[in-house]
Amino acid sequence: MTQGLFSTVSEEYYQNYTKIGFIERNDNLGEKIFYQFLFILFIIISVTSLTLFYKLRNVYIIHHRNFILTFIGGIVTCLNVIIGLLPQLFLTHCLLNVFQANILNTIVILIFISRSLRVILYYQYNIYKVTSIKKTLSRRPNKSIEPNFYLPKILKKINKIITLFITIPTLLAFIATLIIYICVPTIKEECPITGREDALIKIKNNDGKELFYVVMFYSGLYMIFCIIISIALFYVKDVNKYGVKFECLTISILIVIFNIINILLQKGASSGGFFTQNGRHFKIYLLLFEKTKGGKILFTFLSMYMFIVSITLPVIQYYLIKRKKNNTFQDSTNSIQYFYKVLNTPFLVNELRDIAIKEFSVENILFWENYQILQTMVYRYSIEYNKAKEKGDIGLVSQFDFESFFQKQLISFSSSSMENYSYEPNMPIPKEIMPYYTSFYYMFIDINGPAVVNLTNNTYKSIVKNMSICPTVGMYDDAKNEIVEIMFSSIFPILLRKNKKHMPGN
Repeated sequence: MTQGLFSTVSEEYYQNYTKIGFIERNDNLGEKIFYQFLFILFIIISVTSLTLFYKLRNVYIIHHRNFILTFIGGIVTCLNVIIGLLPQLFLTHCLLNVFQANILNTIVILIFISRSLRVILYYQYNIYKVTSIKKTLSRRPNKSIEPNFYLPKILKKINKIITLFITIPTLLAFIATLIIYICVPTIKEECPITGREDALIKIKNNDGKELFYVVMFYSGLYMIFCIIISIALFYVKDVNKYGVKFECLTISILIVIFNIINILLQKGASSGGFFTQNGRHFKIYLLLFEKTKGGKILFTFLSMYMFIVSITLPVIQYYLIKRKKNNTFQDSTNSIQYFYKVLNTPFLVNELRDIAIKEFSVENILFWENYQILQTMVYRYSIEYNKAKEKGDIGLVSQFDFESFFQKQLISFSSSSMENYSYEPNMPIPKEIMPYYTSFYYMFIDINGPAVVNLTNNTYKSIVKNMSICPTVGMYDDAKNEIVEIMFSSIFPILLRKNKKHMPGN
């Protein structure tokens, strides 16, 4: 046997190699200490990150990532890493390793793929909201406006599809594993229910390899999905350099790369593998196979990365943003009053809309734009009412073409009239402009609306009550204040970071 890494080894060397594990060896103390340190460090980071992530669940940077799906993914990924590191610390049960590979790993990857699909679909969904609402509002409103149920149904279907996408393959993986364990005669001897063994020896000898056919089959599917996701993500725009797109894209690429490496290692180090010379194994494959624990430690490191970028990184980003905000709290551009100035600047509203699309919250800026138009309609009505009153015939106000005026506002958004106009919010909505208020309600307030905004329960109930009893021109004012607050804390900091030198007053 030669000594070079790229040389082949004798059959005797290979047979001895298959009998050497990791736990009971005495010449790998440094590697054992490394894994012990890594295990303790990850426990500390994961518990801290999950606690803070849950504590900050209502914060925008966490909320818009879909807290429930991401948090569950974080817990399962954390458990996957812990079980993946255990064979480097203790003798383990074979079935624990099978559970980690076939079940936990399946859940982790499926949740990741679901989150990636959500990013892609919600990005397109927010773009569609803009065009859909413009088309809907461009039609002449009437007193019996039918709400648009199409988009909300898509949203509900997305959530149901994600749920089924995660649960069904996981259930199939469990059933397949159970069937293999019961039906294959040699499995119970190679992977007994009781007793603990060195996992590396089991991997080197392919003991119970039939049990891992499940994860092998799913790995091929993962690679296909991740290649498709990687391509689709290139068409998604993200305002944050290390945001959701970065997370999903890098993980997709790593899954494909690590699966390819794992396939090469399995074929190069296993008995009868493809990458041999005259039936002899190359030493480089055996060494890499041992260092990566049969390729499994690669996926443990991948799970660690997935946890860091999905749970830890958003928490860090939140506190960095908060710290920066606290350091510049005296800056006038960080005030809500200044933000209203921004909202009254049409080209900056366009910038905010682009940001909101990328942040999956475009309904908020659309709410603001159409709220402005409603107030302009009220302002116009007051002008026409005063003209008719001066002529001694209030009925003349109905002769004004409010529809043409409304369509003009849609085409060229302008908020200048809002800056110098005050109105009585408790004034009943005139019948001439009531259809526009009704259209607004079904668009942004009704729970089945195509661009329903996230309001507090009290505000929502107040609007519903007002709408059914005595609609007033100020019925959406509280909702407007809430939406402005949401935009101020979510998309406005991004606008400041990107365009501060172009802001009013600078």
